[in-house]
Amino acid sequence: MSRYAQDVSDYQLSDYQQAVRALLKTPFVTASFPDRKTIGRIRQFSETLALDLREAFGYQLVLRGDTARLLRIKDRLDAGQPAQTRTGREFDRRRYAYLSLITALLARCGAQTTVSELAALLKADANRIPALGFDEIDYQHRRAFVDVAGWLEERSVLHAADGSSDAWASDPEGQDALFDVDRDALFALWRSRVMLQSVSSVDELLGERVATDSDSVLKDRAGQAARRAVVEPPVAYYAEHPEAVVNHLRGSAIVEDLQRLTGLVFERRREGVLLVDTARISVEAFPREGAVANAALLLLVVCCDLHVDPDVATAELEVPTALGERLRRDIDEAIPAGTGFETDTEAALRTMPAAETATRPFLPDKTVHDLFGDVLNRYAKNFGRDQREAPMRLLRDAVDLLERYRLVRRVEGGIALEPLAGRYRNTVFREGHQRT
Repeated sequence: MSRYAQDVSDYQLSDYQQAVRALLKTPFVTASFPDRKTIGRIRQFSETLALDLREAFGYQLVLRGDTARLLRIKDRLDAGQPAQTRTGREFDRRRYAYLSLITALLARCGAQTTVSELAALLKADANRIPALGFDEIDYQHRRAFVDVAGWLEERSVLHAADGSSDAWASDPEGQDALFDVDRDALFALWRSRVMLQSVSSVDELLGERVATDSDSVLKDRAGQAARRAVVEPPVAYYAEHPEAVVNHLRGSAIVEDLQRLTGLVFERRREGVLLVDTARISVEAFPREGAVANAALLLLVVCCDLHVDPDVATAELEVPTALGERLRRDIDEAIPAGTGFETDTEAALRTMPAAETATRPFLPDKTVHDLFGDVLNRYAKNFGRDQREAPMRLLRDAVDLLERYRLVRRVEGGIALEPLAGRYRNTVFREGHQRT
């Protein structure tokens, strides 16, 4: 029997699991974000949620006013959940920089502020940073500013009391907007699990530091890391985790624990484990409706069929099992010299362990392009004219989606199929329709 949700009755369990899934999907919840029901459900089970999330994953649940914030522990870098504008465009470096500066500026503002006032404060700070800057005359700068303001509005940190930031972006001289600032939401958003002033490398932002050599404590932490490995990404491969974590992933307790907590289905395969997303816990589901997801699934199936075809010789490639090492290195090297974050990158690289590798089926770029061309020709009714006229963009978006779900991995000269891809190998299609 699972040790979680022990104070939750059977008829309330579904609501409790919805609250857990909501926090795992959206760790920042306000009175209206992601909807108006979630915060009430979290408050209803707040004590049990706080206890279970801490015991299961090492996460901390913070409630303040009508705002809930789940302070999570990330064991690896994750580029699969970027901040996005209202139109779905991913934040670039400028927007992330503006977001950091604006949240800091709002902490110094009162209960209300105007767009023009906030822009003036941003200009003063951003122009002190080389290669950043802010000039309201530059439309690209204004657009980035408005995208950040919109992101904060969507999460109820800012509320437009009068006017709109979009109108200001079109006419900064003649338009303005008045914002109410939700202080509880602002400080919950601003709160960090670690003190950034004490961080000297990316590794110090990741994982959980345990100042003990107690076997029982280390075993508990390995169990938390195993449960995090399943709920954070869509799949956990054994080859990517240390033996202590893999022992928990192979055990029976984790199945009962996660199914009790989330209500999702746990699957175990030879290469790893999967928490099947039957409730849209992910930012996006796969497979799902839409041209990109349709193209991704069709491409994945033909790639798998080609690999298992006995009449076709396909290559295999050794790929590193530890993801994100290069990205960590790049970030550490980008830390400005002479700041409180300065670190000896070369020393860190000398002590970095050699990455382990695993064999994966490899398909060259030309093969992928040819297969995708066949897909577009064979299933033309599944796609609109815009997709058929821009096949390379659709292919790029499809591979992006597959990579986010750990189904394929981009490598030099092509893609490598991950073990999870085999789950979709027997998908059956008809023109203009799909059936799994």
